[in-house]
Amino acid sequence: MKRIRIVGLCLVAAFAFSAMVASGSQAGTYKWCVAMKKGNYTESGCKTVAEKKGKPDHKGSFELKSVEACVAQKKGEYTESACKTKSAKAHKGTFELTTGRKSTSVGGSATLKTPAFGPNNVTCSASSTTGEITGPKTNVERSTFTGCEFSGLPCESAGPNSTPSGKAGTIITNLLHTKLVDHGEKAGGYKGQEPAEGEAWNEFTSAEHEPFSSEFNCSGVVFLRTVGSLSGVVSPVNTISKTSTTSFAEGTGEQALLTEVLTESGWVPPGGAPSFEITEATNSTEAAIEVAT
Repeated sequence: MKRIRIVGLCLVAAFAFSAMVASGSQAGTYKWCVAMKKGNYTESGCKTVAEKKGKPDHKGSFELKSVEACVAQKKGEYTESACKTKSAKAHKGTFELTTGRKSTSVGGSATLKTPAFGPNNVTCSASSTTGEITGPKTNVERSTFTGCEFSGLPCESAGPNSTPSGKAGTIITNLLHTKLVDHGEKAGGYKGQEPAEGEAWNEFTSAEHEPFSSEFNCSGVVFLRTVGSLSGVVSPVNTISKTSTTSFAEGTGEQALLTEVLTESGWVPPGGAPSFEITEATNSTEAAIEVAT
């Protein structure tokens, strides 16, 4: 097999789901509005401050709190704070899984270029993602890209480090872990960049078949696999809503993706060549969520 000059599509999930929330003391944190005695807000959208004579009086019934997957609850179904061990009898536990944390996203075209491999790109026409917030700063998700091709060759996820799609033109990422990164925090990629003040990124890394985020081939001619991390810019921040966008482009967020190509000599270059993804996703969450910066 001859060495192939190509551009790898980093499917490190250009489409994370990123939610939103009003301002908060914890930077880069998912928050939502929950019922609470002596809260700061009067209604379930946490938009109206409880106040008296123009000053907060802490007599509201709702508060912005960090999103948690498992919370203490009387008559819960679980016996410990990770919500992994169910009680022997129904409703006899002291913890419960929260609802409203699931997310979806849809995106248009996605392109990732790897300059070291030449001028060609792997492109996909659309994508969809399902995910779930797992904590105040984290979530997990998996993306499916469709209409994927390289130089006219349809691509599909396949190989020992992949989540096989079994369909030409469709690439499914491995399970991905995401983490919110705020100003003053460095992303985990090799570049060690950080968001500007008032900005938040959602950083994606592999959580399955690690360290690979995807492995795919195009008509059995071009073989690629991706590693590294990708951080997209979340918008809006400090606004509670069920929708948001995550944007990926050169010069924004942190593009710390690496792509390897399979040749007769093995996977090259060792560790991968720098790659850049360009795409945007529209995200939706079950409950109204905010990314607080």
